[in-house]
Amino acid sequence: MGDENFFSRKIPRGVGWLYTLGSLSLFLLSLQLITGILLAMNFSASPEQAHASIQYIMEQVPMGRLIRGLHKWGASLMVIFVTLHMIRVYFMGAYKYPRERTWVLGVFLWIVVLMFGFTGYLLPWDQKAYWATTVGTHLAAQVPWIGPSIAKVLQGGKTLGAVTLTRFYAFHILVLPLFLFSLTGIHLFFVIQQGISAPPDREKIPQDSHWKERVKNRYLELKSQGQSFFPYTIYKDILAVFAVFLLAFALALWSPAGLEEVADPTDSNYNPRPEWYFLFLFQALKFFPGSLEALAAVLLPSLALGLLVLLPFLDKGPQRHWWDRPWVTGLGVTALAGVIALSVMGWRSPRVNPVVKEDPQVVSGRALYSELRCYYCHSIRGKGGVTAPDLSTVGARRDRVWLLKHFEDPAALSPGTVMPKLHLLPEEMSRLAAYLETLGGGGPYSPKAPGLFQKNCSSCHALDSRGESLGPDL
Repeated sequence: MGDENFFSRKIPRGVGWLYTLGSLSLFLLSLQLITGILLAMNFSASPEQAHASIQYIMEQVPMGRLIRGLHKWGASLMVIFVTLHMIRVYFMGAYKYPRERTWVLGVFLWIVVLMFGFTGYLLPWDQKAYWATTVGTHLAAQVPWIGPSIAKVLQGGKTLGAVTLTRFYAFHILVLPLFLFSLTGIHLFFVIQQGISAPPDREKIPQDSHWKERVKNRYLELKSQGQSFFPYTIYKDILAVFAVFLLAFALALWSPAGLEEVADPTDSNYNPRPEWYFLFLFQALKFFPGSLEALAAVLLPSLALGLLVLLPFLDKGPQRHWWDRPWVTGLGVTALAGVIALSVMGWRSPRVNPVVKEDPQVVSGRALYSELRCYYCHSIRGKGGVTAPDLSTVGARRDRVWLLKHFEDPAALSPGTVMPKLHLLPEEMSRLAAYLETLGGGGPYSPKAPGLFQKNCSSCHALDSRGESLGPDL
């Protein structure tokens, strides 16, 4: 033992390709660090510039489209390989003595990796980013007692805006990297100190007062029968890393990261979908309507994470083979099958809002409303500022003539208003008026409306084929 160094140390007999998953996760972390730094050098974290800066990266920065594609696919691959690494450790019982601390750190590392995906999602400030993050912050608000405070810390206000984007960017490039690199360093220290776990076997070790000593002796026996880390094990890591890099490179070329239209907080017809690794949670929410939503959004995931953290202390003993741990193996297979099934269902689930072809002038007017940042002061269906009149029903209260005159000279129609002159072209004013004219009916929007319908109306009425048929379909 004393003559061994990092490269000459023996690796236990039977260590194969599945053990490269940890090295692949570390490589993808490095890839994300490099591509993230290159992207940050050209990114502006403000609602006015974020979307345009992403366009600039993709169109003007040398290899910018490739770099962004590598960062996007690197994130997905990192989630995949970190998860596979945890699955391998779980089913091989490698979280048991003496590697309990290594497992607990790995669980927290997995959470941090998912948080990277969540915080990075908003940064392009396009439609998909804005609305998917809106759904995510809504889920965070479901945490009992502290949920609203968590959502307020994330958003910096009641709705997503400039403060939200700044905070997500700070979390993504400052806070989370601090946790990630600290946890990774400690995790690697434990892996090197304790050695790579041996594959489980069926040898029965009696669980008496000396079982830990027998486990150590068995590990040393398997280690003495193995080969050195260099060159016999490291070549597998190198080949696996090369293959995964080629995969990420090919995906970045053939399916580059997309960019939708700039975020429009007033577009209530957009169908938000989370990133694929949150689809299982997205689908699970559909089985827990109304007040039960917090159960799927918070309680069940928290319970699952708690069990993962406590696993080494609940499943003790020397036996590591999956056949010798039927309850743990069965629970793992069931949970894994459930997550996969929910993810597939979420992927295939129909859109919530039907796609209705709109008047091009209305679509253009909505984009202009967003471009002018009217939502900083005005609110539409509960989204936007509160310092100016709510526009949710402006189309029912004002005709086109009034709207056009108001755009031309706000103070003439509304003395004392703080709204500045917009200096718009006649064609632009016409587009903006066309959009506002569509905001005409139904009364002010209430976020409580879906829950009220589910609680008081759905037992008799159906809405979009959901509900009962005792009363008219609404």
